[in-house]
Amino acid sequence: MKSSAAILLSCVAFVTANFDLYIGQQTGTTPEGGNEDMWNIYPSDPSCSDVYTARNYFEEDDVSQKIGVRCDGAGCFGGNSPADVDVWRCISVTIPSTIGDRNYDMYGLDENVYGNCVPFPGNEYSCNMGQAIFDGVRKFRCITEFTVDQIEAAE
Repeated sequence: MKSSAAILLSCVAFVTANFDLYIGQQTGTTPEGGNEDMWNIYPSDPSCSDVYTARNYFEEDDVSQKIGVRCDGAGCFGGNSPADVDVWRCISVTIPSTIGDRNYDMYGLDENVYGNCVPFPGNEYSCNMGQAIFDGVRKFRCITEFTVDQIEAAE
């Protein structure tokens, strides 16, 4: 009986979730009066409906106390290679990409590893919403135990 339980447990896969990190830009009429860069997370390639309803994470100099993203390096912009991102940070996770042995791991504020990301360019979107146009490019695919909904619910 014990051996069959061990075999059964060895066949159980741990649940993981994927999400993709995109850098996007809204051009046209915005509350700020022009173009606005933002980061978004999606569980897969987004439709325009997904883009219009996505939670936006705006660029901030200091994300230690507020919701937002800080991205350092040439890869942070538009179509530039995500391999050129030096560090990507938000209030709940950090994805260092060129710090020696850190291997694109997702570190929480507690310094525990919560997943791993890989540069994953190749998909982009352009969605016209009347007076505003949303353009974006995928930068990373991340694998973690957390879903997009769980991440967006955490504040």
